[in-house]
Amino acid sequence: GESMSYRLDPALPISEALRSVALAELDIAHTSLATPPDRHKGVHSARKCFKRLRSLLGLARPGMPEPLYANLNKRVARIGKGLAAARDAHALFDALNTLERKTEPGLGDAPIEAMRDWLQERREAAERNLELSSASRSLEMLLELRPRFASLVVYPDDFTPLSKGLQLNYYRAREQFKLASRKKDPELRHDWRKSVQRHWRHMQLLTACWPSELGARAEAARGLSQTLGDDHDIANLMHLATVPAMTFGTPDDVSAFLKRCKIRLKELRKDAKVRGERLFVEKPQPFAGRIHAYWTTAAVGALKPVAAAPQTNNVVAIDDARSEPATQSNVGGQS
Repeated sequence: GESMSYRLDPALPISEALRSVALAELDIAHTSLATPPDRHKGVHSARKCFKRLRSLLGLARPGMPEPLYANLNKRVARIGKGLAAARDAHALFDALNTLERKTEPGLGDAPIEAMRDWLQERREAAERNLELSSASRSLEMLLELRPRFASLVVYPDDFTPLSKGLQLNYYRAREQFKLASRKKDPELRHDWRKSVQRHWRHMQLLTACWPSELGARAEAARGLSQTLGDDHDIANLMHLATVPAMTFGTPDDVSAFLKRCKIRLKELRKDAKVRGERLFVEKPQPFAGRIHAYWTTAAVGALKPVAAAPQTNNVVAIDDARSEPATQSNVGGQS
């Protein structure tokens, strides 16, 4: 489930819209950590809140004093870090299960079993640790963040800084895509994934200005970010399988397992390339300019609610609605 409150409202001044979204995320994170029916789910959902907060900061960054941006970003990242170990062990455990499901059995089955046991233990240890320290420390840090987000202001208080933030991240994602396509470096792909994830969050934040179009972009960016996430997890599994101190089977077993990983990676990379081509076809400036125009249109529209035409197949009713005298012609001067 994605947070439905993660949407900027075009009817509000930008700073107020940003504050209201940020405070809602802090509330969700607080609830997730304070009352965990299932500790793991709570941690996962809190970490998603921190990612959403950092994406929001990235969008607003051009309108903030740089030291303030850096300070807030660092604080949010630090809370997320304390929760990372439990999450990472869980993610690799899931990735191993997915790999097994999505590839032909037979190749490197033994290491999969051995790794699963090891990851299971590591995950339990990480969760015990979390019980002891991280969650309560995270809650303290969360409460310190609240007043800082409650007084967040961007200057100028309009869409301009957001348009710039949107464009910078889109530009970065597009350049990293080109790089990652040329070079086979997993680090480059990981960077690309992070900017794709931010792009997805930005589309969510701005969805209200044209829900069908931006909703579709958000879904596409989310799909790409998941593909790249699977890619990253498999690279991590390959790394784990070859760490000298670890033995998850005979050398033959392990190389069969690596082969199985590579087959899956090839599929994922083909998929990511197709998705990337489509998502980043437009140049950064026209892209950001277009979204800026949508936002301006939506903001003006939000100030003047337009009466909806009656939903009916009766043509007469629609014609009547059209010929109503324009009582709302005083749109000028509203900004």
